[in-house]
Amino acid sequence: MSEPQPTRDLDRIRKELQLHRQWVEGKGGRRAELPFQDLSGLSLAGVKLAEAKLAGASLAGAKLPGADLSRADLFGADLEGADLTGADLSGADLRGANLHRATMNDVVLRGADFRAGQLATADGSTGRDGPAVLTEARMERAILCSAKLTGCDLSGADLLDADLSGADLSRCVLLGVDLTGANLAGAQLAGTLVDCEVLAEAKNLPTGGLAQITEPPRKALSAEAFLALVAEHEALVDSSGAKGKRLDLDMADVPAVSLKGRTLSGARLRRCRFAPADWTEAQFEMADLSYSTLRGMVLDGASFRGATLRRTFFQQAHLVGASFEAQPITGGRTWPANLEGASLHEADLTNANLSGAILRGVDMVGAIVTGINMRGADLAGAKRTEAPGGKPVKQRRRLRRFMKPVLAVGSRKGMARTRNWSFGGMSLEAKPDSYQPGEVVTLLVAAPGAGEPVPVQAKVLAVDSGAASVSISFDPLTPELKAYLNGLVAERYRLA
Repeated sequence: MSEPQPTRDLDRIRKELQLHRQWVEGKGGRRAELPFQDLSGLSLAGVKLAEAKLAGASLAGAKLPGADLSRADLFGADLEGADLTGADLSGADLRGANLHRATMNDVVLRGADFRAGQLATADGSTGRDGPAVLTEARMERAILCSAKLTGCDLSGADLLDADLSGADLSRCVLLGVDLTGANLAGAQLAGTLVDCEVLAEAKNLPTGGLAQITEPPRKALSAEAFLALVAEHEALVDSSGAKGKRLDLDMADVPAVSLKGRTLSGARLRRCRFAPADWTEAQFEMADLSYSTLRGMVLDGASFRGATLRRTFFQQAHLVGASFEAQPITGGRTWPANLEGASLHEADLTNANLSGAILRGVDMVGAIVTGINMRGADLAGAKRTEAPGGKPVKQRRRLRRFMKPVLAVGSRKGMARTRNWSFGGMSLEAKPDSYQPGEVVTLLVAAPGAGEPVPVQAKVLAVDSGAASVSISFDPLTPELKAYLNGLVAERYRLA
């Protein structure tokens, strides 16, 4: 059965807010009761609604920066796209609430309840049943200590530097999440769905934290199987739907496969991981690659016109001359490329065209932007190489570096020890004259007491003769090495 449509009575709303403020300040009045009321899009900056009854209310797109909603009843409320920057929702009942794409930077959510809940209405119908929705929510520096988030979907959420200490994240979905600098001390992670290397970006993981999580059950595809699917998709495009089959993958692992000049327009490749490969001049018009990892890809001249690329990871990718313009559709309209929350960290965007693209919250720190076209792009909240006034932005590492355990690395050039390492590469104590920048070497990586060495191909990035160090990147990170390093990280936190 459908939910009742919220009614909009602005006079009653204003009166309820005024009486509630008096009640909060101890000057008479009464507690606000606005269940199922339509408050969508209203400007309510700094409003005092502590302990207000707002169950089932529509606050979609409402402006609530600095609002006091502490201990408010927001059971089943719709807060999609709402601006809650700096608001106080400590102890709020947010069970079953919809916070998709809400802005909650610096929000206080201490002890808030986001668990599942079914909303029953006066006529006996029921609304959405399940935990709160926090997909793609912007929650930088949010205080979520002791929050009850059991079973919540936080896919694509930005939790950079958030305080999640003591929070219950059991059975949460944390795919495509930025946890850089987040505090997870004492957090409950049993059954949480998250990539191990993403969780390693956080700090103060609880003892045994990585042992509790569930890695995404990605399907491993062979190069041959993937290319066969691409051929079927191209047949579909070439025949205008008469033949072939759409390429539709979710949570797949794809090895290095060249798609140079291939056509994947309209393909759906969400939450996939691709080993670095040559995709020069490939066509991805109107494709959906949300939450996928394309780190280190060669995408020079590729077309992403009108593509959905929310939270797609393009770190260190080559995007010289790539197109992210709007795609013309029927009726003379256009469909913009959507890169909201995507990472273009240290990507080469020389002469790329991002005119009119949605770049809200995109990370372009360290990117090469010579000749880039961003005319008409939506850059709200973007992290760029330069801040207004030309001041450089402090760069943040995307992959956490570990000093311990020290790894032994062998090759034909001899044995070396790691200064530090990450899931992207290593810094070695080695004879600099043995290595040349740009060369590809085969290494054997091992940790004391951690089993047999694991082979990996690596590319030499830099050689520092003065410090006797060599920087390398994995080319690519193989599943075997990833599993090996995951074990080392997990062991580190078990012993912490």
